[in-house]
Amino acid sequence: MTDPEGIRKRVRGRLAEQRRLVRSLLDQRMQLQGSLFVRYAVCGKSGCACRQGERHGPYYVVSTRSGGRGRFSYLEHGRVREARALVARSRRFRADLRRLRAVNRELVSLLRRYQDSASRRATRKLGLPVSLPKGQL
Repeated sequence: MTDPEGIRKRVRGRLAEQRRLVRSLLDQRMQLQGSLFVRYAVCGKSGCACRQGERHGPYYVVSTRSGGRGRFSYLEHGRVREARALVARSRRFRADLRRLRAVNRELVSLLRRYQDSASRRATRKLGLPVSLPKGQL
């Protein structure tokens, strides 16, 4: 698509998507980067029920990374729903950020194509050849 009006419409569409993604990213600022998992444990007592297969738990654990080191934090049972929502929000945030980068790359490409198309069109209006041989200006 090299006609300037068509490119302009696509640019408007990408700009609208860009605004929507930025609003979404700002709404997802509260997040928890990491993973949430459930852990069951076996204790060291010889007469405990966990030795017959009934393990202790569930214990809810959040796993995070910072500075190249892993860290585990145990959650209270009442905070599990909140932690799940924050971890899901972090995943959506990363996906939206990837999409925003793609939209920005598309916008740059479309704007370059629009600029080339508009300059060719202006050259034609002036009656000049669209491409000049090398060395002639």
